[in-house]
Amino acid sequence: MTPEDTIGQLNRLIETSKDGELGYSTAAEHVHNTQLQTIFQDYAKQRAHFALQLQAEVERLGGTAGESGSITAALHRGWIDVKSAFSGGDGSAIVAACETGEDAAVAAYERVLNMDISGQTRIMVEMQFHKVQEAHQHMLRLKEAHSSTVNQPKTEVSKGKG
Repeated sequence: MTPEDTIGQLNRLIETSKDGELGYSTAAEHVHNTQLQTIFQDYAKQRAHFALQLQAEVERLGGTAGESGSITAALHRGWIDVKSAFSGGDGSAIVAACETGEDAAVAAYERVLNMDISGQTRIMVEMQFHKVQEAHQHMLRLKEAHSSTVNQPKTEVSKGKG
């Protein structure tokens, strides 16, 4: 793979990281659960850090680093806005949207890791990929936890009484 190819792939990951940063920031603004707000804010900071690392690597390789996320992600964030409006800031809908975003991030990192990148660039991308996988698993666990609490049957207070 040429240095230009590597730079192009890293710029795609910068977009992915910026998308995640903005997506998680949007989620944190719309969710009413303070625990979820904190989680989303932490992931937004993590993704901002990833973008900075990737930008520095692109520059080290002699390229021009991307600065923003993708149009698709802007639409996804818009979807989070709509979803939160309907759900009233319901955590389960917003967590599900974040989990969808993590699916895309995992796929983006896998594409880059399946290419012929090496050295410190590969090490950095692999470290970020593992963190993205952890976040994806975390969102899946949160999604399952929220869906199980939402779908629990309501017990009747008068049931079994006289």
